[in-house]
Amino acid sequence: MAIIGRSEFEGTVLVAGLGVSGRAVEEVLKKHGVKCETFDEKREADFSDPLSVDWRNITTAVVSPGFSPDSRLIRTAEENHVPVMSEVEFAWKTRPRDAAGRSIPWIGVTGTNGKTTTVKMITEIFKQCGLDVAEGGNTGFPLTLASRKKGAQIVVAELSSAQLHFTPSLALEVAVWTNFADDHLDWHSSREEYRLDKARIFENAKRALVYNCQDPVTSAAAASAKANLGCVRVGFTPARPRPAQVGVDEGWIFDNAFAYGRVCRVDALESLKVAGIVPLHRIENALAAAAASLAMGAKPEQVARGLSKFKPEGHRLEEVVKVPKEGGEVEFIDDSKATNPASALVALSALEGRGIEWIVGGETKGCDMLPMLQEAKGKVRRVVLIGKDRAGFAKALFEAGIPFDEVKEEEGSAAIKEAVKLAFAAALPGDVVLLAPACASRDQFRDMAERGEKFTEFAKALKGGALA
Repeated sequence: MAIIGRSEFEGTVLVAGLGVSGRAVEEVLKKHGVKCETFDEKREADFSDPLSVDWRNITTAVVSPGFSPDSRLIRTAEENHVPVMSEVEFAWKTRPRDAAGRSIPWIGVTGTNGKTTTVKMITEIFKQCGLDVAEGGNTGFPLTLASRKKGAQIVVAELSSAQLHFTPSLALEVAVWTNFADDHLDWHSSREEYRLDKARIFENAKRALVYNCQDPVTSAAAASAKANLGCVRVGFTPARPRPAQVGVDEGWIFDNAFAYGRVCRVDALESLKVAGIVPLHRIENALAAAAASLAMGAKPEQVARGLSKFKPEGHRLEEVVKVPKEGGEVEFIDDSKATNPASALVALSALEGRGIEWIVGGETKGCDMLPMLQEAKGKVRRVVLIGKDRAGFAKALFEAGIPFDEVKEEEGSAAIKEAVKLAFAAALPGDVVLLAPACASRDQFRDMAERGEKFTEFAKALKGGALA
């Protein structure tokens, strides 16, 4: 039985990768009577070798982002002329429609950094518009299920470059690209391939493209995108906005794209503040969210209420604890979500003027750390280095001339505990111990959240005198 009459689901569908998104795809296929096979390299119960799949009967492969374009599974599918799609593409192609063929609108957000925050801001704004929002994608909830949420009036999707790679037909109502910097170069064959996959988000957009005016990559992509006729291009900037832009004017988020003018005061957004001010990157996230929401018809007062009610998720410049030291205090800040060089530099900029002991390291994902460290020199007192890719990171620290301590413990909990102790020992009263690793966490932790939780646990234990 085909789903919504689509021929690619008439035979046997291979579902590769059995995390939450793969299981959601499998559930929907079986519900519609579609035969499917499953494959997961981590599960002995499924195919252990992609060559063992009877490819003659497979009409489509739905793959998780765990399979890169040069993985054995993808290469084998291509050799057998089997089309490959992402879970996002599957969700889009099988989304529910009414009798006239209409479906609820999708808003999509991508970017090297700021995706989740921008998605959550947009979601909160739409809630203030009285809409029932379905949120999913790279946030951890499958779009296959989000798009089927009963009563949902709009879908807000966080989209990674890996998800976009196998997603050719997506046509978003509003597409947002927050920024571009090196990341995930171990998954993509090159920086250019990474850029091209990100740029897919703008293709076929219907109502608006929202891009970062100060980022030449997103600006060029918005200008050249093959969007639908009538789709407007809206830039966001922390400067005073020109026409067709949303920016900041005399302390106000100001709309110069849809003729609304003042939206809300930046300094009124208390939940976005770090050390008493709203850092630049959070202002940019708020501008992107405001532009996307206004494009969908939200009113300025709804945008203002949504942004004021938004609360950042954990491990994003989260103020953890202040520990007394020599008549003063050392503050511990958890930015474990800083999983690439660009996001780590954002964290340093947000704390500019403070003495910083900086905990870094993990899986570099093929990124060159030297440019980041050269820019960071002078902003940090000392670095504490953890993680499996220490050798290359240490070499870059030597070249950048930044003093550092190396933690050689391989187990994550022991490593972060030692890092907290070393950073505190080096700190002066008034300093900050910042966890902004610039790397992925899977070498030593379940995920970035566990890394941040362990950092928080040991920092609080230090204050209580219980950290031996």
